[in-house]
Amino acid sequence: MAIQINPLGSVGPVLLGSPRTEAGQALRAWGEPVEYAPYPGALPLDWRISGGGSGIDAIVHCGSTGVVQTVEIFRDFDTQPRAQVLLLGMDVFSMPAERVVEVLRERFEIEEDGYSCTVPELSIGLGRPIVPDEDADEEARERYTCFDNVLVAGPGYYAPPPMPEAGQ
Repeated sequence: MAIQINPLGSVGPVLLGSPRTEAGQALRAWGEPVEYAPYPGALPLDWRISGGGSGIDAIVHCGSTGVVQTVEIFRDFDTQPRAQVLLLGMDVFSMPAERVVEVLRERFEIEEDGYSCTVPELSIGLGRPIVPDEDADEEARERYTCFDNVLVAGPGYYAPPPMPEAGQ
């Protein structure tokens, strides 16, 4: 399965800004979505897909607005074959993270901290929990060389908050 990321627009069949019910229906292309609450006691206003045959876990965040605000996809290491998650033609879960950053930096301003990076212009964030060192075993290199999660949002998601005007 290939999941195409259309920055600022969609992740596969899920459209940013679409109503929550439509997003739940669109997610059926990847598996059976379940209602999701981000923390205990919260209302389940989001959707979640866990593994299944798609090779990904995903959370569609709608929150109290009732529309899709962000889509977060996580690589499912235990499912074979793994889904391809394509951003500008790159499979961000198979291509080494350093190469993904290099290609993105050729076209966009990037904020990077080693483990993750954001592309504010595209409202996209990519992450992994650790960066393997030279002495890492094969399993660690396989698991952590590539990004293992991507967050896609609408315009301005990674923009800094506006500064108050002087005198206010």
